[in-house]
Amino acid sequence: MVVEDGKIVEVRHACRIGAAKFLSAQEEDRPTEPMIRENGEWKKVDYEDAAEETARILVEAKLPILYGWSATLVEAHEKGIELAELVGGVIDNTASV
Repeated sequence: MVVEDGKIVEVRHACRIGAAKFLSAQEEDRPTEPMIRENGEWKKVDYEDAAEETARILVEAKLPILYGWSATLVEAHEKGIELAELVGGVIDNTASV
C-alpha cells in the first residue's frame, strides 16, 4: 500500500477486489449504518429492523442467493451455509465471477 497523509492512495500486489476493499473502506460516503430502501430512497434504520427486513426478503424470495463471503471467517461461512439451507437458497462467493 502507498499511504499519503494517513490515507491509502494506492494498493499494490492485490487483486481488484482486494484493492477495492482497502480503497473503499476509507471513503467518507460509504455506509456505516444499516439502511433500507423505501420508495426508492435510502433510510437509516437500527440493526434489529435491518435484520427483520433481511429475514423477510430471504423468506419471501423464490431462490435466495447469499453472495460474498470472500473476506469472512470460516465460522461465518458455516452460519451462511446453514442459513442458505434453511431458506432453500444458494450460497456463492466472488470466486465465481
